[in-house]
Amino acid sequence: MKFSSMTSAAFNQNPSRAKKEADKQPLVITEHGEASYVLVTYADFTTNWKKPKTLLEALADRSPDSGKDFDPERVDFSGRDVAF
Repeated sequence: MKFSSMTSAAFNQNPSRAKKEADKQPLVITEHGEASYVLVTYADFTTNWKKPKTLLEALADRSPDSGKDFDPERVDFSGRDVAF
């Protein structure tokens, strides 16, 4: 998915232009060169971000973000008494 970008100052000066850009594709709003917010249409939001994925969909996801290695936090059981 492609994104367009706009500075927060430009967004504040012309929010209508920002909405027109967001109609075409998601708009990243930056502050001091860093991405801060994303403006999308409500239809895009409900279609892509609000809908929960099933386990099968998550495992079958081939998007670039799905290539991350699974690195769970290590659980430490020290200091816990375990009785068998």
